[in-house]
Amino acid sequence: MNELKRKILQSDFYREVYNNKNTRSVELSVASVERGMQEAAAIFQCPIYELSYKVLEEGSKGFFNVGAKPFLVRYTHITYDKSDLGNTNSGNYTNIYSEGNTEKNVILNKDTEVVVRVKRDGVFLKVVPPLADGKRIEDITVLEGKLIEAGIKEYDSHLAKKMLKEQTGIYEKVAEWDVGKSANNARISYTISDDKMRAYVTVTKPSKGGREMDLKDVKELLENSGITFGFQEENISRCLDEGTFNVPILAAEGRQAVNGQNAKIEYLVNVNKKVIPKYIGEDQSIDYKDLTIVENVEQGQKLAKKIHATDGEAGRTVLGVKIETKSGKDIEIKDILGDNVEMSDDGENIIASISGQVVLKGKLLSVEPVFEVAGDVGPETGNINFIGSVVVKGSVSDNYSIKAKGNIDVHGTVGKCDLESKGDIMVKLGIQGNENSYVKAGGDVIAKFIQFSNIEAGNNVVVTEAILNSNIDADNRIILIGKRASASGGRLRALREVNGKVLGSQAGAKTLIETGISPAKRRAIDDLDREKEELDISIEETERNIKSLEQAAKLKKLDDEKKEQLQSYKEQLEQANTRREEIVLNRESLIQEMEIEKVESTISAGKEMLPGVQLTIGSAEFAIRQNYKSITFFEEDGMIQTEKYRGEPKNDKKENDE
Repeated sequence: MNELKRKILQSDFYREVYNNKNTRSVELSVASVERGMQEAAAIFQCPIYELSYKVLEEGSKGFFNVGAKPFLVRYTHITYDKSDLGNTNSGNYTNIYSEGNTEKNVILNKDTEVVVRVKRDGVFLKVVPPLADGKRIEDITVLEGKLIEAGIKEYDSHLAKKMLKEQTGIYEKVAEWDVGKSANNARISYTISDDKMRAYVTVTKPSKGGREMDLKDVKELLENSGITFGFQEENISRCLDEGTFNVPILAAEGRQAVNGQNAKIEYLVNVNKKVIPKYIGEDQSIDYKDLTIVENVEQGQKLAKKIHATDGEAGRTVLGVKIETKSGKDIEIKDILGDNVEMSDDGENIIASISGQVVLKGKLLSVEPVFEVAGDVGPETGNINFIGSVVVKGSVSDNYSIKAKGNIDVHGTVGKCDLESKGDIMVKLGIQGNENSYVKAGGDVIAKFIQFSNIEAGNNVVVTEAILNSNIDADNRIILIGKRASASGGRLRALREVNGKVLGSQAGAKTLIETGISPAKRRAIDDLDREKEELDISIEETERNIKSLEQAAKLKKLDDEKKEQLQSYKEQLEQANTRREEIVLNRESLIQEMEIEKVESTISAGKEMLPGVQLTIGSAEFAIRQNYKSITFFEEDGMIQTEKYRGEPKNDKKENDE
C-alpha cells in the first residue's frame, strides 16, 4: 500500500466519506486535477477510470509555485460491483481527462460481466450486460470459468445458461454452498482505536469453494472480542453486500460523553449595541444617521432570563465502558441586578422597573431614564430615538435628529436638524435651523437664541437673547427675558402672550405677531388650506381628462383601456370632491371653535415696538408704523388697545382656558 493510500485510509475524513451510504462524490482542494484523481481513487478504493470530475473553482500552478492557487474539484465515483475489485480484464475502459468547468463523465466500454458470490445460504450468480460499446459475451465457457475460479463444480447449468442469455444483472441462486470447503472461507479480523471509541473489521476474499463473511460472522467476532456497544449493523451490511474486501470497515462506534452546560443568562434585549448602519436603496447606499445606538425598553418588559444548567450525558466505549460526564455549574440571576430592574415573581426573569435605556455595566443590568451623549450628536452617534430623556453634552450637527419621550437637554447648539420631545427642550446656546428643520416640544422650548428655525411648543417658548426670522408657535406664551432680548422677522404665535424687550427691527423687517387663538388650531387651518389648494388643482386636471375622454367617446374612439381609464378618473373626481367638502366643513368648525375659545391675551414690548410689526390679537389686527416705548397691546370690543407696559413676562405652566 503506497503512503498516500495508507494516510487516507487512516484518516477521519476517509471514514466519514466512505461510511456515508449517501456519499457518491467528494470535493477536494488539489494542486492539479490529476493529483486529485489519485486522492479520490484512494478515498473511494477504486481505479481512476471509475471516476468523473467537475472543476468548481479554477486554480493555477503559479510561476515556480509562486502565486499557486489550488483547484476545487468534485470527484464522483461511478457505482460498480466491488466483488471483482482489481479485475480489469473483462472490458475496455476509456479514461477522459479534460480541464474546465464542464463535468465530463468517464466513458465506460464494458463487456458482459459474470459475478459469482459464495455465501452461507448458497452460491449466487449475476450476469451484467455490456455497457456502451462493450462486447456482449454469450460464451458459456466464460461463465463456467468464473464458477470454477470460485471453486464451484456443481450448479444449476440450465439456470446459468438462461442467465447468460438474458443478462438481467440480477443475482440468482445456482447452487448450495458446500460446507466441507469451510477451510477456504474468507477471513475476518478486527482492530480497536487507541481511545476505544471505534472498532473496525477487515474481511478477506474467500478462496476456491469458500464463502464470504456475513453479518452473523461479524457479530460473533465482535461479541466474542468484548465489543458490545455501538454496533454499526447498517454500515457493515452495506459493505458486505457490496463485496468490500481488505479495507477496514467501521463496525462499532462509541458515544462521546457530553458534559452538562453551565447555567447562563440569556439577554432578551440588545445590551451590546454596535454602530451598524442600515443599507437602503438598490445601490446599497448607507444612511449613517440611522445607527440606532439606543436600546429602549418599557416598564415591565422582560430583559433577561436564566437558562438552567444541564446534567450532561455519559458516554460509552465500544467495549461498553462508561465515560463519566460533568454537570453544568449553576449561577444566581440576581447577581446581575442593577438599577431600576427587578426579579419576576417566578425568579426566572429580570424585568424593567421603569421605561428607559437598558445598559450593561460590567455584569450589572440596569435601566437608565436618561440617555447621555458625551459629545456631539453626529456621524458617531447617528439619530437618537429614546423612550426617556436625552442629554447631549455637545451640539447637534446638521441633518441629525433626536426624538425623546422625556426632555431633551443640549449643552451646545442645535443646527439644521429635527428635535422632537414629549417634554421640554433646552438648548443652552442657540438654535440655528432652516425652513425644513423643526423643533417640537410637548412642554417648553428654552434657548439662548433662535434663528431661521421652526419651533412648536406645547407650553412656553423662552429665549434669553433673540429670535430672528423664525416661525414660533407656543400654546401658552412666547417670552424673551434677557436685557437685550428681541424678536424680528418671521412669525410669532402664542395663545396668551408675546413679551420681549424689543419687537421688530430698525430696518422695518416684516414681523407677524399673533395671540389670543390657539396656534395648534391655526396650524390645523393652514394644513387644511394647503390640502384644499392641492385638491383644487387635482380636481381641475381630472375634470379636463374626463372631458377629453368623453368627447372621444362620442366619436366612438375609445378602446377598452381608455374606457377603464375614464371610469377611474370619475371615481377619483368623486373622492376628491368628497374630501374637499370635508375640508371646508372642518375648516369652518375650527374657526367656530377658535372664536369660542378666544382668551384674553397681550403683546408687550418692555423697551420698544418698532415699525414693520403686524399685530393680531384675537380677530383684531393692527400694523405698527411708528415707534412705541414700553407698551402693552390688548384687544377690547374687537379693537386693539394700548396701555403702559404691564411688566416682565411670566414663565409659568400652561393655564386652563378661561
